[in-house]
Amino acid sequence: VLLFCSGTTFDLIRKCPRFEVNKYASIGLTVLFTAILSILSSYFAFKLIFDSEYLAIPLSFFWGCIIFNLDRYIVSSMRMNESKWKEIIKSIPRILIAFLIAVIISKPLEIKLFDSEIQVFLEKEKINQMYDVSKKYTPDIELIESKRQLVELDFQKSLALRDKYYEEYKCECTGTCGTNVKGYGRECKSRKKRYDIYLSELSTKRAKKDSIIRLFNKEELKLKDLMEIEKTVISSSKIGFFDKIKALNKINKLGSFFILLMFIMIETAPLLTKLLSQKGPYDNLVLEDEIRFEANYLKQVDNFDQE
Repeated sequence: VLLFCSGTTFDLIRKCPRFEVNKYASIGLTVLFTAILSILSSYFAFKLIFDSEYLAIPLSFFWGCIIFNLDRYIVSSMRMNESKWKEIIKSIPRILIAFLIAVIISKPLEIKLFDSEIQVFLEKEKINQMYDVSKKYTPDIELIESKRQLVELDFQKSLALRDKYYEEYKCECTGTCGTNVKGYGRECKSRKKRYDIYLSELSTKRAKKDSIIRLFNKEELKLKDLMEIEKTVISSSKIGFFDKIKALNKINKLGSFFILLMFIMIETAPLLTKLLSQKGPYDNLVLEDEIRFEANYLKQVDNFDQE
């Protein structure tokens, strides 16, 4: 199984010494571990995205098979038949692909490891967002309140003037002020008339004031409803996979970086093992088999041309 994971050809590896078999078995074990980690990682990611075990399990195994096949191909496609510098240059694209795979695999596991810290951070973010919403609507609500108070204050002044006219009318008729003549005389009638006219005007002012207050109340209620809607949207919004990735990058960059390095080391280990090791018996057998195949192919082509 481990030799299959390393991408070796069974017929050729059987001809090799035991140390060569052990080397490729170790490489295969690393590839297998990477596939297992990718299954676990993608399971957490798919479960978070789809919120369903029935989807997360098959998709995670499917993703693990993709990573396994890709790693197996990357390792098996490396040929140790040229100089070290040429091997290093040719391995750069494979290392970059392995690096990309490590990043993809590590993120969901990082999110799972720092899940509690991420949840706390995102809850605080929601609170801050709701505070920002309140902060956005508060000035407009306070402005409406101040306008309403001004309208009420202006009407209170009108009521105070009404009370003044009433007191002047009453005291004139009782003879306690003004002409000091008691009775329903001309001055008393004049002040009563002024009072009655003002009552009529005050009724119109009251209706106008009530209409303005209703408009202010309606506008204030509309702003408060909008504010509550935005707060409800924020509080009920579901935390997604990429939200957690953003949060992870903010709360613990160092820890996330070290975990990423660990996965890069795991993912690139088979490549580095082959790259740093000397050309072994298996590589010689592969080269011999390729040369034999190419020679037979050229011979067949030559025979075909002669015919």
